[in-house]
Amino acid sequence: MFILIISLLTLLLIGVPVGFSLIGASLLSLMVNGSIPLEVLPQRLSLGLDSFPLLAIPLFIFAGTLMEAGGITKRLISFSEALVGHIRGSLAHVTVVSNVFMSGVSGSGVADAAATGTALIPAMVKRGYGKGFASAILAASATVGPIIPPSIPMIIFGSFAGVSVGKLFLGGVIPGLLMSTSLMIISYIIAKKRNYEKRERASLGVVFKAFLDAFWALLMPVIIMVGIFSGFFTATESAVIAVLYSLIIGLFVYKDLKLSDLPTKILDATLMTAGVGIIIAASAPFAWYMAFEQGPQHLLDLFQTISMSPTVILILLMLILLVLGCFLDGTAIIIITTPVVLPILAQFGIDPLHYGVILAINVMIGTITPPVGVIMYVATGIAKTNIFTFTKEVMPFLITLIVLLFIFMLVPEIVTFLPNLLMK
Repeated sequence: MFILIISLLTLLLIGVPVGFSLIGASLLSLMVNGSIPLEVLPQRLSLGLDSFPLLAIPLFIFAGTLMEAGGITKRLISFSEALVGHIRGSLAHVTVVSNVFMSGVSGSGVADAAATGTALIPAMVKRGYGKGFASAILAASATVGPIIPPSIPMIIFGSFAGVSVGKLFLGGVIPGLLMSTSLMIISYIIAKKRNYEKRERASLGVVFKAFLDAFWALLMPVIIMVGIFSGFFTATESAVIAVLYSLIIGLFVYKDLKLSDLPTKILDATLMTAGVGIIIAASAPFAWYMAFEQGPQHLLDLFQTISMSPTVILILLMLILLVLGCFLDGTAIIIITTPVVLPILAQFGIDPLHYGVILAINVMIGTITPPVGVIMYVATGIAKTNIFTFTKEVMPFLITLIVLLFIFMLVPEIVTFLPNLLMK
């Protein structure tokens, strides 16, 4: 197991992509072990993707690309501006609210950041917000995307941990809304201090017109969530509904989506899915070999020597995950750590539903932390700013999200209230 971990870290440090680093570490460990046939590697690679819930990932990604091309995104932004554009630092609040609406469809923070950022970051820079702040608030608000359902990280965790994806989705609603509200409060404080602009309050007529224009876009997450929680279709089947709905609205209602756009959007979704899929597949032999070497048992023994308190164990896990988030992709973190952590959760009586939601929040925080935060790179790329400027501006939002993470950890009812109320 020592060789497995060291070889993975070495490959990551020299710049090998995460998926290939996982494969390389697994292959080297199998070769050094000598007693396990190398055929195990391709077998486990294929088994890593052999999961029905994982089918939702490419479909939600595809739905997100169709939303952007079909005019859904721009209408959600317009409605958000009509709602909160009058608050000091108006476009910062529009960015947060737009990402709340977007989160109800794509389940991907990266997709949400790209879709809303291309429209909002240039507008913020033009109005004098500064590239650093514009990229920071965009990135911070995009972390909410996979917390408010649907959520790709929760789908991955649920499929690996055997936890109801529907319950995980419900568990993310209240934390996601609290995260968004907190980001708006911090944005207001910064905007007040820097005297950022605010616009005239939109009249009820303007708000209603923007609502009508965005109605079909707003209806999409409602259909998805009602369908899942009523049991009419599964989380995976809801992804199919999302794609079909995006196609119909984009082609026939808003008419911004053209048939000629579909090949490009299919290719975009395929490339994004491939990046996630390689990591998921490559994590399977890595996790299998770690289990073979009794890694979970060794970690459980270590934790038991430190404390028998579930709260202390959760704090340790969250701190470890926050550190991992600075260096690893969130998908890889979920898949690598879940088989190791599940026995610990069972031993200490920690609710896997509660853990799954705070895990998703934790890895999303990692997406905006240097040096490998993927949403950080999307936001800074759109804003054409550097990581140092971004890091300085994102710190108030980052600290807020970390504080909320530990609040959700210490008060599990924030996560479990809705699932326990609405799903048995």
